Amino acid sequence: MSSYTPHTNLSLERSRLIGMVLGGVSYGAYLLLTVQAVTALMQRPRNGEKIANNRRVLLCYTLITFVLGTTAFACNTKYTVMIWIDLRDAPHQ
Repeated sequence: MSSYTPHTNLSLERSRLIGMVLGGVSYGAYLLLTVQAVTALMQRPRNGEKIANNRRVLLCYTLITFVLGTTAFACNTKYTVMIWIDLRDAPHQ
């Protein structure tokens, strides 16, 4: 039985994994805050609130930033899969 150990920096891989886990937790918190903001913006405004005029703008801003944040998190996840799984044994330049 041979024990092959690739030449890798395990501390770098561990820190990348910890970063992705923390990124997932922060994305979950961001999802929760987005749902709360959309819920608050979709409610009928009380009389005299100035935010009623800007509700649509704030709702669009909230949804656009959520889509961009989701895209960034998905790209970061794909990049992590590529560098640590798909291209693990690729030669370095």
